[in-house]
Amino acid sequence: MLYQQKILGYLQEGVRSWDQLRSLLRVNDDRLGFMILTLLNERKIWTAQKKGVRVYGLERRSGIAPRAFHPERRSPE
Repeated sequence: MLYQQKILGYLQEGVRSWDQLRSLLRVNDDRLGFMILTLLNERKIWTAQKKGVRVYGLERRSGIAPRAFHPERRSPE
């Protein structure tokens, strides 16, 4: 939870790329991916692509319901 709060703090300063967030937090890609996924599902952040670079920003809209997370299910063979 501490890292998620740090991400939100960095995004209050403006839009950031994956590499910028990873560098600021000093975490590996797996850990950053999990934190970003959680924040996206909670709709606390948004993501877009600008000039070929994936960026993340702080969600400013209010009243957005969190997404229901459903783990991938394998189809029966």
